[in-house]
Amino acid sequence: MKIHIMRHATTRWNELGITQGHTHNRLSKKSIELTNKLALDFKNTNIDLIITSPLMRSVETSNIMNKYQSVKVIKDDRLIDIDQGIFTRTKFHKLSEEKKQMRLNRVPEAKLEPYQSVYNRTLDFYLDIKEKYKNLNLLIVTHTINASILELLI
Repeated sequence: MKIHIMRHATTRWNELGITQGHTHNRLSKKSIELTNKLALDFKNTNIDLIITSPLMRSVETSNIMNKYQSVKVIKDDRLIDIDQGIFTRTKFHKLSEEKKQMRLNRVPEAKLEPYQSVYNRTLDFYLDIKEKYKNLNLLIVTHTINASILELLI
């Protein structure tokens, strides 16, 4: 099994510094162009299956990357981005220091998903695919935190 891990391409909200969390945002025009170039560069890579987060930005990235692969794309909820609670749709740089600390420390009253929760579901995903797809070459399209966890696990 060979696993390629990719963070989704950039959205307009990424460019504006707006926290996305579980929102469904489309890729920016510039990001679509760059991802198309990456897909072309990646076209000779042997991929049997693409597994993606169900959020729009990851699905769009997966579909572009699949342009030259033409393989099945599976959405997996365990790859969804970390829930940013009350900070979803906010600009991080405009938060007060107190709010930044609340977000960093994942305080429950802010309805933030704990890091341990993201780790647990990403680990569950990894253990599942390691067994289920052990003879396949995979492209996994997800979010920064999930991709970082997967890199540590592999």
